[in-house]
Amino acid sequence: MPLLATEAAKLSNIMLERGVIEEIIDKEELFALFPFKHVNGKAYVYNREGTLSEGTFLNPYDAVTEGAATFNQITTYLKIMAGDVDLDKFLVSTQSDSNDQLAIQLAAKSKAMARLFKRTLAQGDSVATPTSFDGVRALTPAGQTLVAGTNGAAVNLDMIDQLRDTVKNGADVFMMRPGTWRAIRSILRAINGNDATMITVKDFGAMRAIDGIPVIVNEFLDATEVQGSNPNTCSIYGLTLNEVNGLHGIVGGEAAGLTVENIGTVQNKDCVRYRVKWYVSTALKSTQSIARLKGITNI
Repeated sequence: MPLLATEAAKLSNIMLERGVIEEIIDKEELFALFPFKHVNGKAYVYNREGTLSEGTFLNPYDAVTEGAATFNQITTYLKIMAGDVDLDKFLVSTQSDSNDQLAIQLAAKSKAMARLFKRTLAQGDSVATPTSFDGVRALTPAGQTLVAGTNGAAVNLDMIDQLRDTVKNGADVFMMRPGTWRAIRSILRAINGNDATMITVKDFGAMRAIDGIPVIVNEFLDATEVQGSNPNTCSIYGLTLNEVNGLHGIVGGEAAGLTVENIGTVQNKDCVRYRVKWYVSTALKSTQSIARLKGITNI
């Protein structure tokens, strides 16, 4: 009797590659450069200049006018990012021979939470979603917003120059979608035959740059922004990143980053529950530290 395939299969082990191959991959470079400040309490308060009081030119014996500067107090509240994952104790105990079920699930949950933060950092709006924090789009004032065209327009270098000049505290980075960067590279190749200048940034390494300003690519920037009659445009941002007068993050609690907490056994299931959480938000010290060029059709 010949060896049947079903019987042969019983004698052969299935080869299982240890680990999990990543398939959900996003290009996002802002997080690696984004500064964070630890705060005590649930909120972070800082003051911005409101108005200045100038002196006047006087004739002899004229009364000197009095005036004082005014300030605007800004309050930023920490937000709670959290998610649970339940792991069946039987599966963890009996099916972790090739892969550690607990470690893989917690790593996947942490990755998903990090993606949520990065997406919110680009698109977050606390008015639309009060439990969320504001991202760069919501933080950009109307007075710091430039428009490429009534119904959108292709990017050009004059637009980039205007965007840079609008960030009066000095742009540390330009942030844009991959398609926008490809369009700029094409312009640069047509002008001088080079893709772009590469510079070295501390704690990051080699980065693409325009006029000495690093360019970061972010796929979490919205590609479906409506500009006039065009429903498919995107934005470029110029950002000052620091804790003094720029854009930065704030974190609360004992840990600076994502934390994993063992909640314990679920009451009605033979499962153990883990919670991944982060108390985090954003702060924009000066409105002159951010600018947005919207209506770009190169997405």
